[in-house]
Amino acid sequence: MFTTAQISLIRTAAAFVVLLAAIVLVAPLSMLNAAFPADNVAARALLFYAITAGAYGFLPFVRRGDIVMVGMWLVLAVGVAPCFAGRELSASCMFADMAGVLMSAIPIYIARFRQVAQGDLRQYRRRGVDAAL
Repeated sequence: MFTTAQISLIRTAAAFVVLLAAIVLVAPLSMLNAAFPADNVAARALLFYAITAGAYGFLPFVRRGDIVMVGMWLVLAVGVAPCFAGRELSASCMFADMAGVLMSAIPIYIARFRQVAQGDLRQYRRRGVDAAL
């Protein structure tokens, strides 16, 4: 399907997307604040979508549930961070962040549900064949 060079290029691009989105998320750039106000829920949802989708592309051997869990912990950390500066939580921003993570994760779970519905039950699990266990 893909060659080794193409896979490494895809992983590099995914890492770049995650890095860029993380920088945009934590850097208080004046240009960013002018283009996207702090309460722009659509921009926040797309930003967390890009971070989670990039993580799925960059970390192919990490379980899909772990990526969602880390994404939700990141949502919590970013949502609570204004409290340390003396500001209040923004529920709309936190829900937008959660929606971005879920928009990226739900298609992966739907694809697995379709596989199970089609009869792909995968008898050999990755951890089940490990000799160390």
